[in-house]
Amino acid sequence: MRPVVSKVSEQETDVDFYYVDVDQSSDLASQFDVRSIPTMVLIKNGKETNRSVGFIPEAKVKEFAHS
Repeated sequence: MRPVVSKVSEQETDVDFYYVDVDQSSDLASQFDVRSIPTMVLIKNGKETNRSVGFIPEAKVKEFAHS
């Protein structure tokens, strides 16, 4: 997912993307109930508004970022 998300993050400048290593940040993974990798969590105004688990292609990442 990293190459796909990296490409989208370069195109979508109005959205911030962050990577979290769940092995090094287990507290954060637990806070967001991450149980599978990859997981994307969309947060708007401090609240989770969407979640995607598993690989998704570039077009779907763009849709997800703006959902």
